[in-house]
This record gives sequence, structure tokens and C-alpha cells, in this order.
Amino acid sequence: MSVSLSGLVSGIDVQSLVTQLSAAYQRPITLLQNQEQSYQTTLSAWGTVQSALSTLQTAVSSLQAVTQVNNRTVTLSNSAAVSASVASDAPLASYSLSNIVLAQSENLYSQDFASATNSTVGTGTLQIQVGSGTATAVTIDNSNNTLNGIAAAINNAKAGVSAAVVYDGTGYRLTLTGSNTGAANAFTVGVSGATGSLASLAYSSGTGASGLTESQGASNAQVTINGLPITSASNTVSGAIPGVTLNLLQASGSSTLQVGNDSATFVTSVQAFASAYNTAMSALNAVSAYGGSASSGASGGSGPLIGNAAIQGLRTQLMSLISGQAQGTVSGSAYTSLGSVGLNLATDGTLQLDTNLLSSALSDNYQQVTGLFGQVGTPSNASVGFVSTTTDTQPGTYAVNIVSDATQASLTAASAVPSGGLSSAENLTISSGSTSVTVSLASGSTIDAVVATINATLSQKGLSAITALNNNGILELQTSAYGSAEAFSVVSDQAATSGGTGIGTTRLSAAGTDVVGSVNGQIASGSGQTLTVTGPGAALGLKVNVSGQATGSLGSVTVSQGVYQQMNAVLTQALNTTTGFVAAATSGLNNTITGINQQITQLQSSASAQTALLEQQFAAMQVQVAQLQSVGQYLSAFYNTSSGSSVG
Repeated sequence: MSVSLSGLVSGIDVQSLVTQLSAAYQRPITLLQNQEQSYQTTLSAWGTVQSALSTLQTAVSSLQAVTQVNNRTVTLSNSAAVSASVASDAPLASYSLSNIVLAQSENLYSQDFASATNSTVGTGTLQIQVGSGTATAVTIDNSNNTLNGIAAAINNAKAGVSAAVVYDGTGYRLTLTGSNTGAANAFTVGVSGATGSLASLAYSSGTGASGLTESQGASNAQVTINGLPITSASNTVSGAIPGVTLNLLQASGSSTLQVGNDSATFVTSVQAFASAYNTAMSALNAVSAYGGSASSGASGGSGPLIGNAAIQGLRTQLMSLISGQAQGTVSGSAYTSLGSVGLNLATDGTLQLDTNLLSSALSDNYQQVTGLFGQVGTPSNASVGFVSTTTDTQPGTYAVNIVSDATQASLTAASAVPSGGLSSAENLTISSGSTSVTVSLASGSTIDAVVATINATLSQKGLSAITALNNNGILELQTSAYGSAEAFSVVSDQAATSGGTGIGTTRLSAAGTDVVGSVNGQIASGSGQTLTVTGPGAALGLKVNVSGQATGSLGSVTVSQGVYQQMNAVLTQALNTTTGFVAAATSGLNNTITGINQQITQLQSSASAQTALLEQQFAAMQVQVAQLQSVGQYLSAFYNTSSGSSVG
């Protein structure tokens, strides 16, 4: 009898069976992975939308403060005679500049000496006094009594003059130059305890005892502006023209100066906005269009966000802001929409910008045109200037009413300075905050000399915000700024007699006042000349500047709401990380993708376990089959042996 089990397993490919069964377990995993890829494509499209909208919001923000950035430009007919810089609050105007005289510092020089290093000049003490300031003592001894040594000692003393040694072809001379220009910065050099030739370095203007020679006197700069003579201690003239700083360059020069609107810079900002808008609109078109390209993240020839209601709604809002009527424009204005200044929509929703038309409109009415882009206020009264708004300010026209105007801190001496000058030396102590400055006035000083000395000293000592004036021969002091924050006091060491400044030994105090008024009938807070609406209402946050001394009704301010405010609100809502539809969409997709990945992980784990179990079972089967084959071989051999024995 013959038994064989090999036929039971000879046709089984165990590895093939395991591979096929494992592939069957993998099919639902592959389906989930394909779903995840689709969601990832959609998520990427939302990322493109978010990036494009964020870039657009950044570009739009450049239009936010069109009145707060420096939107002024200054042009000069003769830039060799004068240069200028301009601030954003400079009024639009033309000025004639002529009769330029440059400020000079005092220059002195000594007699000739044979050597700068070997010749001994002498010893003693130099007393250097600039203007009415405190004299600085410079000690000259055996360690520094050469020309070079004396120059170094003066420079190290930082007395307000600089020293140098020059060779004139025959000998060496010490030169002294004032550190600052202006008549008030003339200096004297006194000498005490002198030996040798040190006494020859003395200098006092108008005396015959001077050893040093003046090669150039200290003098103020001068310029005539629209026929009015202006003086300045330096060649930089500030305050003469509101918002303009002049730098005088050429003596006897002249020039016309024109303050205008910086239209070119604004056009550049609008171009950047239009470019960012077109990039954002193109991105929205690509991700939502039918028949989109693969490069836009499209799947099957269409954008991954095709038919998305939020995207379509956003496109409609953005295009409406471009094509719609602006809010809060001035009645009767020719510029009430972006289309009127050269921005129009193409058929695909992108912008077409006519820069020539925009520039022309800016030249015609800069204020109204910029109001189409940012929140701008247009006052009807020249005494009222628009400063700024906040997000609380609504577009509209608001009446301005002033109860009292702002004032400077100001005080006037009790009597005039004598025409022949002060009868004796006098010291004034002027204090503001924690700073006190003592001004020393020389006997014989006229009112103009008193004013010049006070202003020079205050400027040097850090109280330049207080200015001395000649009020028909009477000394007047006042602050340059307005408001209750401006305050100072002054006291003299001399009685208020007819021979002095008229200030007296009783301390006099002065303080400014803030503007008081209302806008749109709403409560407003004054700070200097600035009035800010703080009471509830449509004008909340509006800030204006009130100049002059007019009170009562000062016309109105029309606040426009440009494309910045409206578009920024739309973009902020869309991009809000908590409530925005972009965040909601991306959050939902990320949650879905996370869930799919969890399912894939679970299925992969289950498939691995099932595959491992099959391999175990097939391995066990192989062992059993091998055992059966072994038993079969034994039985076969046994029966074959038994059969052979019985035959024998």
C-alpha cells in the first residue's frame, strides 16, 4: 500500500497568497490616501488665498495714513544758493528768498613764532569766554608752553573754540575758531599771570590791548523771505517758513521756493496697491475658476475651490469697493470714485490704472483725491487743520466750534530797556521744569543785545523752546509751543528799575492754555492747539489743529472714508484667525486630514497584524504538512519493506 501527501501542497505558492491578501487589506488605505491628497490640494489653495490676501492688506495699509506721512515736496529755482527740507504740515505756498548772508564763527590768529614745538611761548592762565557764558580757564605751564602744547590744551578744555597751529610761509601762528556761528557766539581770550609772550594771546573786541588779530567776526545768517528780513545764529533757518527748514549755502544768493504736494510718491503707493490687488484677484480667479490650470492647484481642469461661496462673495466685495461710490466725499466734488481718478476694473476683476489721469487729478485737488484712498479730513476754514482719525471715526461733515483758542506761555517785563543799554550788569534766571539757566547780561547791553544773549544762552543750555523778543523796546519771553504743558518762570538779581530789563527780583511765572471747543456737538479734549473728539458720536477720534485766535463757529471738517478703511475691514474679517472664513476652511480641512491620517494609521496597523497572522498560519501549515510528508514517507517505506518480506 502506497500513501503520498506531497500532492496536497505541491501547488500552493504561500508567498503569493500572503501578498495578494495583504494587497486586499491595503485597498481601503489607498482610497483614504487619495482622499487626503485631494484635501491637501484644497488646503494648499486656501494657503494661496491667505497669502495673497495678507499681501494685499499690507499694500492697502500704505494708504492708511495719507495725511500723516510726509506728502509735501519742496522745489527751488536755485539749489546752489539754498537747500530745504519740508514736513508734512507745511502749508502749500510759494516764497521768494533773497539777500542771503551766511553766518560766520569768530576766527583769530596770533603773531608769528619761530617754531610750533621748540619755541617757548610762556606760562599763565588763558580765560576763554564764549558770548555771555562762563569763562573756561586753560592752564599753561612748563609742560605745554609751546604753540602745539597751547593748542592741545585749549582743545582739551572744550571751551567752545578750536585751536590749531598753521605755518604762513615765514613762521607759525596759533589760530582760534569759534565752534558755533552767530553773533552771540563771539568769544574773548583773557590772560592772567602771564610770563614770556603768553600775554600776546589775549583778545577782547573793541579794545586796543588785544594781542590776537580777528580775521573773521562772529555774525548771524540773514535771508529776506517775501520781503521780510530774517536772522539766524546758524546757516540753518527753522521756523521762519512753517514746516520748512532752510540751509543757506551761497552769500548774496536768491531763489524761489515752492511747497507742493508730493504726488509722485502717492502715485507709487497706488501702483503698489493696484499690483497687490491684481495678484490677489488673480489668485482668487485661479483657485475658483472652471477649467483652471494645474499650476494653480487645479484638479481635473478646474480650480480646487470652484463654486466656493465665500470666495465668490469676497471677489464681489472687493470689486464693489473699487467700482462703488466713495463714502464721505465733499459735496460737488469731481472725484467721488476710484474710476474718476484712473482706477477701473477689467472683465476678470483686476485693476487697470491710468497713472496720467491719477497724477492730473492729484494736481487738481490733492486732498479730495487722497480721500478716496485713505481717511482724510477736509476743513472749510483756514484756521482749522485736519490731523488724523481713528477706526471709530465715521465719514461725514462735522461742525467745529471753538470756545477759546490755545495760548503760549508768555510774559512781558514791567518796563522798557533803556535806549542807551542796561545801566549795570544783570543776571536773569529762567526756569522750565527741572532746568534752570542763568543768563548774564553785560552793562550797556541794548534791547537787541539782551534778546540775542538770552536766546543764545537758552539755546546752548537746552531751553531753546523759550524765546526772547523785542516788543517795542520791552523784553518779552514766550514759548514756541502752545498749551498748558508750556510753562516757565524768570527772576532777576536786579530790581525792576528803569535802568534794567524790567523783570525784577520777584519771580514771574507764565503758563499757556489749551484750546477749548467741540466738534459735531461732541465733547472734545484740548492739548495745545490740538482738539480731539472724545465724546460718543460719529466724529469720535477725529483730531484737528486750531490755529490763530478765532473763536465761535469755524466751519466744518468733512471726513471721507477711503478704500483703505473699507477694504481693510473686509480683509480683516476674512483673515481673522478665530472667525474668518479662511481660518474656518483651513481648520476644517486640517481636522479632516488629521482624521484620515488616524484611520490610515489604524488600517495600516490592522493590515500588518492580519498579514503577520497569515504568515504565522501558513508557517504552521507548512510544519504540519512537512510532518505529514515525513509520516507518509515512513509508512510508504514500511509497507514497501513488509511487502518484499512476504514475497520472500
